Amino acid sequence: MTRTSLLFAALAALLLPAGPAGAHDMWATADNPAEGAPLSATIGYGHDFPALEDIPADELPFFQVWAVGPDGRIELSQGSPNHVFRSKESLARSTYLVISDVKPIYWSRTPSGEWSMRRKDETPGAVECGYYIEGAKGIVQVGGDSASALASRPQGLPLEIVPLAHPGTVRPGQRLVLQVLFQGQPLPGAEVRARYGGFPALASKTAQAFVDSADQEGKVSFVPLAAGDWIVTARNKTAYEGPGDCDATDYGTSLHFAIWE
Repeated sequence: MTRTSLLFAALAALLLPAGPAGAHDMWATADNPAEGAPLSATIGYGHDFPALEDIPADELPFFQVWAVGPDGRIELSQGSPNHVFRSKESLARSTYLVISDVKPIYWSRTPSGEWSMRRKDETPGAVECGYYIEGAKGIVQVGGDSASALASRPQGLPLEIVPLAHPGTVRPGQRLVLQVLFQGQPLPGAEVRARYGGFPALASKTAQAFVDSADQEGKVSFVPLAAGDWIVTARNKTAYEGPGDCDATDYGTSLHFAIWE
């Protein structure tokens, strides 16, 4: 994508996918604690990135949240409010990942526009059904670390965005290559969207600062033009192959990171 088309994308109001999963952003992040402090992770799930709000009670049991550090998986305990998750151990200077892998959820829409967490055949009069599989990953730099290769290491999410360099080394106007993986393999043609905190105030809640399609290796060359918190998203829709009646399986993923001045 050229700089001109990137700026055009920043002004365009591009609609998100239909359905509850498309109506929300989901992102995983954390504060950037000093060395020697526990990790306080947060899961964003709402319409106003980067603002946080409670996860709906009926969806909360589907959320699985953990962190990954240089020594492997770090278990997190849910705090209050319910989108906060904390580690017991303190963290050394390094890069960490916060990961949310949401168990699959059915969403069926009725003729009146209401949504049910059931298949189409279990929802009287349902006009559409999606089987949503969502994941999110956030990069956290403890002590300002940007040397760790962990940021570029795939974590096995069904759909995943992997930065091929540490975002902590990228400044506004510099290039960052991202790769979209589906079931561990590059996903050609994946549409990748991005925006930064505060951007929706410039246009609308559905506007994007960056939109492009992945090449044959699933790669997108992304140039963040502003410092701050960024969310990058991708989706992939496939035929539904589960029990009962539903229209499609819809995979979503996000990557959250900070771009520094």
